Amino acid sequence: MKNLLSTFLAIAFLAFTSSLTEQAPPSKKAVLKKLKNEFGFIPSGNVVLEDQNLSVQAFYMAKTTVTNGEYKAFLDDLKVSGALDKYELAKVDSMGWKKLPNTDMQSFVKDYFSHPAYKDYPVVNVSKEGAQLYCEWLTEKSNASLPKEKHLKFRIPMKAEWLRAAEGTNAQKNYTWDGPFLRNDQGEFLANFSRVPESSISRNDQGELMIVKDVTQFPNNATTTDVLAPAHSYWPNEFGLYNLNGNVAEMLADKNEVIGGSWYDGGYDIRNRSTKEYKGASPMVGFRVVATLVN
Repeated sequence: MKNLLSTFLAIAFLAFTSSLTEQAPPSKKAVLKKLKNEFGFIPSGNVVLEDQNLSVQAFYMAKTTVTNGEYKAFLDDLKVSGALDKYELAKVDSMGWKKLPNTDMQSFVKDYFSHPAYKDYPVVNVSKEGAQLYCEWLTEKSNASLPKEKHLKFRIPMKAEWLRAAEGTNAQKNYTWDGPFLRNDQGEFLANFSRVPESSISRNDQGELMIVKDVTQFPNNATTTDVLAPAHSYWPNEFGLYNLNGNVAEMLADKNEVIGGSWYDGGYDIRNRSTKEYKGASPMVGFRVVATLVN
């Protein structure tokens, strides 16, 4: 199945790439290299979800969340093709940056989605409807030159699929990497999340740990020091996937949840099984796609 799906994806990406550019289509070798760099193969396996042991069939998952550049190509194509109703549903709500409390995000409102410097960063402030339309568009473009029996479907992952990709062969681990820590042996952080300086950790009179904010030390925009990292950051897991923990929380197809935590969450809240209710477009939420053969 792996080699078969690799071939289909290679052809699909060739059709997809050539449909979006005036340049000559890349060679098959170049497309296969692109596929290898952008998708990881997740073999079939089991996932425990809501006290049930579920069998998850093999699939491919994008190594990164969808980027600003990829999503912009989608929106531009909708405008060119005259699909303005879909464009209105899918467009980025950059004003979402202003909803963050006690922060000045005006530069992100202006530049994050539109400036070329951010083209390889995760797209955020998009609705679930927009994410689903992107997947439908990618499916249509990819299948344009494929025979019907070889068609692919790109979509948002199911929760069991996402957990299978994050946990791999060890369902007991809290993060997609091995070990319970947020730093590696060299002291480097393994994910993008909101960090609290050790000098701000204290205990109250009952001996409980608490965070003390020193206003002289932390300005109002302290939480925006790092904000988002490029989609291809930190280190991949065993399947070659990046940033399943932190950076952006990711949408799920079958649940009204986002999973994996974001740059705005603390380290405990970026675990593999960290979920929050999906409440619409947000600067903390993005999405990743999976690819399967159409039955």
